[in-house]
Amino acid sequence: MASGIRCAPRLPDTIRPTLRARLLLALGLLLATALLVSGALVISLTRQSLVDQLDTDLSTATSADISTAPTGSDNDPTGRRFALLIYDSDGDQLSELPSGIASAPDPLPQIPGNDPTRLPTRIVELPAVDGSLDYRVLAVPGHIGPQPVIAVLAAPMQGVENSIGVLTRTLIIVGLAVLALILIVGWFIIRRDLRPLESMTTTAERISEGDLSQRVGVPDDGSEIGRLGHAFDTMLDQIQGLFDGQHSALLAKERSERKLRQFVADASHELRTPLTAVRGYSELYRAGGLADEDAVRQAMARIGSESRRMAALVEDLLLLARLDQGRPLRHDEVPLSDLVNDALLDLRAVEPERPIDASVQPDVVVSGDEDRLRQVIGNLFTNVRVHTPPDAPVEVALSARNGSTSLRVADHGPGIDPAHVEHIFDRFYRADTARSRDRGGSGLGLSIAASVAAAHGGEIDYSNTAGGGATFTLTLPRDGTAAADDADTDADTEPSAPEPEPTAAPSQ
Repeated sequence: MASGIRCAPRLPDTIRPTLRARLLLALGLLLATALLVSGALVISLTRQSLVDQLDTDLSTATSADISTAPTGSDNDPTGRRFALLIYDSDGDQLSELPSGIASAPDPLPQIPGNDPTRLPTRIVELPAVDGSLDYRVLAVPGHIGPQPVIAVLAAPMQGVENSIGVLTRTLIIVGLAVLALILIVGWFIIRRDLRPLESMTTTAERISEGDLSQRVGVPDDGSEIGRLGHAFDTMLDQIQGLFDGQHSALLAKERSERKLRQFVADASHELRTPLTAVRGYSELYRAGGLADEDAVRQAMARIGSESRRMAALVEDLLLLARLDQGRPLRHDEVPLSDLVNDALLDLRAVEPERPIDASVQPDVVVSGDEDRLRQVIGNLFTNVRVHTPPDAPVEVALSARNGSTSLRVADHGPGIDPAHVEHIFDRFYRADTARSRDRGGSGLGLSIAASVAAAHGGEIDYSNTAGGGATFTLTLPRDGTAAADDADTDADTEPSAPEPEPTAAPSQ
């Protein structure tokens, strides 16, 4: 038999009172209680004041000299405000005069035992003989002539009760009107002040659906709700920051893994051909397929060339790995103008028929690694030579201004397909989907150039040449110490496999 704590049943949302309704109900109850207590106090004090005034009038009236018996005429000395009963010393009633008008007199007060001597000497409250009203009654001794008498004066309280009744009805009507007005005004005030809470509820519901960009937007005005809204938005900012950071880390990890897989595949593809050639020639030699000396010499030459290709590829990959890890480069004064002029001489020597328009500013010096910068410039010129016809014009411009140096290499070849532009600096990337090598190397040239430029604090940009062709612009700072300082921060990092950031596309 299962046992446990039984929880109270949860009310359905349709009958559960809202916070606004509960606040309004509490306000109504408190206000009604306050009006009821204050009204009762006002009525009690007002009645006591009217009774005290009536007693004062009654006491004043008893001081009149009752020298003659009342006759019951309209010019009665009491003015018919009070009832007057005259008794002799034995308690026998001698005369009576009711209050009110003569045509409709009020009923007389009920004297206990019809004996005035039993009345105290102070004012007491007694009912009428028919119980229709109450009197304030005072018995005082007096004389009518030589005869001692007891005069009983009774002031009807009908006026007091009527006044209290009017006051009570007025307070009830005014109280209900005030209560209704305050509840209506309170409804709008509570609704306005609680609107931020409704916004928080809506925001929380949307966030639970996965939209972390939602915010309450309640200004922090010092109120509890304002502070709560500000704290809520601050919490959401922190949560979204953590979520975005985690999401970015996951995306970066996924991108890194994808690039690593692509890198391994590309490296394997690039190394497979020379390895296959070396293995094939070695197995051919071992199987005795190279019978004469010329065949052996030719096989050794092929093995040497393929080995050099593999060595160059490995060197390029090692260089990229070092640059990725922020390994510091040398930062000497490098005569960039001389490097560009040397590259131009090499290009003219290899392709003397190519039109070259060169504008090299003399004595341009930058801070950096001369060997790496020479490699970058050589890659840019090789890119032009390999991917453009020999008679395609090329424009080279080197200039320095405002603390930076700019080398612009523009060719007028076939240009680059827009579909390949975003990948031209990716490692192992070539526009030739067949990956043939008759129009380029391994696809690391531009990737190395971009990485070396970044290590020097610069960059390489691509743009279309006016009239057709490709333009690469190398921008370097005149002083590369900043780049060196940035690189030094990671100098102690252990080397790892180059992160596959597939680079180097053909320029065309």
